[in-house]
Amino acid sequence: MEVLISISLFVASFLTNYEQLYKSFTFGRVLRYDIFLFVTASLVQLLITVLVFFLWHSEEYRVKEKEIIHRRGLWGTKEKSIMLKNVSSVEYKRSPLEFLLGYGTIVLWSNGSGTPFYIRSVDQGEIYANIIKDAVDLALNRPREAAKRLPVLDMILEGEHGKLEFKQTFRWDAKSKASSKELERAAMKSVAAFLNTEGGTLLVGITDAGKIHGMEEDYQSLVRKDRDGFENHFSQCVKHMIGIESRQYISVLFEKIDEKDVCLIEVSPSPKPVYLKANGNEEFFIRTGNTTSPLKISEVNSYIDSHWSKT
Repeated sequence: MEVLISISLFVASFLTNYEQLYKSFTFGRVLRYDIFLFVTASLVQLLITVLVFFLWHSEEYRVKEKEIIHRRGLWGTKEKSIMLKNVSSVEYKRSPLEFLLGYGTIVLWSNGSGTPFYIRSVDQGEIYANIIKDAVDLALNRPREAAKRLPVLDMILEGEHGKLEFKQTFRWDAKSKASSKELERAAMKSVAAFLNTEGGTLLVGITDAGKIHGMEEDYQSLVRKDRDGFENHFSQCVKHMIGIESRQYISVLFEKIDEKDVCLIEVSPSPKPVYLKANGNEEFFIRTGNTTSPLKISEVNSYIDSHWSKT
């Protein structure tokens, strides 16, 4: 809005001399022209900011069992809805500006209508688009795909916490364009910490911001470039860095979201302490909040005594 106003004023400046026009008025002799411009620009910007805030604040979307409702309006509520059973397709789009700001627009196409239903300025739009697809599947009695996707999407929306961590890749370093032992070690640190604390889930193929990245780069870095190849490599990492006896407390699952694989590494608490082996040394990790933390040698025995005495 500010850009449009600025462009309009710039174009109009070729048609008249604003300063002379301003000085022709009585108040133009009281307040200098440059001060008037500053005060006016500040007030216009404040007005636009307040207006945009209230427009955003008064707008909401609700996904119900059978329909999606869009409510908006500053002085009078306007409502528009679309029945889920009438949705023919769900798309997720991003303009260049939305891409820069990290937002997107979900477009719902309805059967028998050429006018789409827009859900604009959505953060983590890919995830919400999939949730809407699942809701459409349920409305049309197609629950199988929805039941498979919802748990992963729910976890992504939760964000990282004590029992959940995201990794964009397991071993592929995008900066060096090569596989990285350090990235593998970082992932195994989290697995060891989950084993030593209360268990948890490592989601591979998800960025720190909760965006779906996929597993393709990790697959291509392996001899066998598929799910089985990744799981075999992961088992080898467990064997060499933690110990093969701990593999029984770890399950590896895969989900496909937006045509991209996501790996769920689900870790149960270990009945005994687990150490991470790297470069001839052993380290002990636990989860503290949503981070993986090492313990000093002087702290390990105390933690082991207090933690495993509960079991």
